[in-house]
Amino acid sequence: MLFLCLSCCGGGDGGLASDGFVPKKARDLKIGHPKIPLAALKPGSSGELAKFGDIRPEFVSFSCVACHVNATVDMRLPKTRNSDASKGPAYYLGGEAGTTFTSNSKAFEQPAPAVVEAGLESDFKQGEAIFEGNFVSDKGVPFGGLGPTYMKTSCIACHPGYGRARRTDNFDLEYGNGYIATVHRPDGSVVEGYTEMLQTKSVKPYLPYAKGVKITWHKFVDKYGNRYPDGSLYNSGRAGEGELVYPSAEIIEPLLPLPKDYKVSIESTIGIYGTGLLDAIPDEAILAEYRRQHALAGPVKGIHGNWIYDHKSKRKRLGKFTWHCSRATLDDGPGSNGIYNTTNVARADRSELYGTRQWLEKHESLGIDVSEFKRAQAPEFSMEDFEKFMVWHRGLAVPAARNLDRPEVLAGRETFYKIGCASCHKPEWTTGEYAPFKPYSGQIIRPYTDLLMHDMGEENRGRFRTYRTPPLWGRGLMRKTAGHSDMFHDLRARNFEEAILWHFGEAEFARELFRNLTQRERGELIDFLKSL
Repeated sequence: MLFLCLSCCGGGDGGLASDGFVPKKARDLKIGHPKIPLAALKPGSSGELAKFGDIRPEFVSFSCVACHVNATVDMRLPKTRNSDASKGPAYYLGGEAGTTFTSNSKAFEQPAPAVVEAGLESDFKQGEAIFEGNFVSDKGVPFGGLGPTYMKTSCIACHPGYGRARRTDNFDLEYGNGYIATVHRPDGSVVEGYTEMLQTKSVKPYLPYAKGVKITWHKFVDKYGNRYPDGSLYNSGRAGEGELVYPSAEIIEPLLPLPKDYKVSIESTIGIYGTGLLDAIPDEAILAEYRRQHALAGPVKGIHGNWIYDHKSKRKRLGKFTWHCSRATLDDGPGSNGIYNTTNVARADRSELYGTRQWLEKHESLGIDVSEFKRAQAPEFSMEDFEKFMVWHRGLAVPAARNLDRPEVLAGRETFYKIGCASCHKPEWTTGEYAPFKPYSGQIIRPYTDLLMHDMGEENRGRFRTYRTPPLWGRGLMRKTAGHSDMFHDLRARNFEEAILWHFGEAEFARELFRNLTQRERGELIDFLKSL
């Protein structure tokens, strides 16, 4: 069926209005489709030829979601308890091989059970030390080779508590600043001469690409005045009651020329735990989910990443890491690449300067010798150390779910499915044959992501307006592990409620359904998210 099914059209008898219509396709197929009121159409849309995307999100009902969003979603819920009353598979978000039952401030730092069973704890700990270490500009010393330009001196500076960093208005903050800045044109392409991850720090006598980034926060008021239908304010009873905010960014003292139409966007760092398990999800399984979504008439239409050549397997792999699916495998992923981009420390597989020709030419014009950076750099970070870093990176466990037996959490889980969240935040995957770490093969994991990008609306435009669905596993422990609950692509959401309320574009229908839940139902849904 190619067209929507608005059996209630937002409630009442509006779906049976005399000035409504039945989609032509449904009529031709003799499908018993209720009438759709003309008021449900977006401006410029025409009656019976309308598609789901032509319907205003506030008119989408639970039955629409059932037919056109959830029709092919696996709605079977995993057991919370086994027959012997032990915790069931619903608790094992990282599967048997990758779940830790630690739920304190160290929850994101634990080795997966499979790492311990494989006798890799020593390598894991050594890799962890690299993640936590501070690099210096001296050469030939441990943690040496920082610069000539860089973003941070360590990985943990951007990932405190091994998660994602918090929102800030101080981009220069060394520890806890959760942002990466990109200077780009309106189409998202990086401005010529600048690195994709803007380098704002340098080792003397060299100059950074900019002296910094200015972050400004703006208030956002939706068409409902930031209120629910019952009259209560968003974030009721909390700091920031009735307030939604978003950041903008501007470059400070750029080193190189900028076009008139340049923009600066900031994006948050992403949590590290569980990435080895995500890496084990087969490309074909992601493509199958992509095809599932596109076979339905509803608004959820994920975009898969590009095919990227993987030097290790010597074949193309599907992009699935980063906000824009720009990395295909963990060996070439955000962590292994990020430690290079962030510090500019060379290794055998990253021997070129993380820099641009224009940066070199600018220094030459100022009489600063940069000849050593025009050739391949001697490794400053050994591949032996890098492999231990990857044992740690791949081996970080996922915290188990919590409180799933509580009635309010179970009710929230039902609502999560009912309003269509599970269509993008796909709960369950089965990993494939995983050569980098065989114990991760054949695991049933529950990350709550489809690993596809979705259009989140003009309200969320940054460098792009499409973003990969972030995994939800572990999110309920952010305040314990990192001291905050800031979320979304630029950390504009301070909590789960705000994160849902920033869902526009493809997901605006779910936002509208959430808004129209009772206060109790909204709370139950958030309780479920906190349990993950």
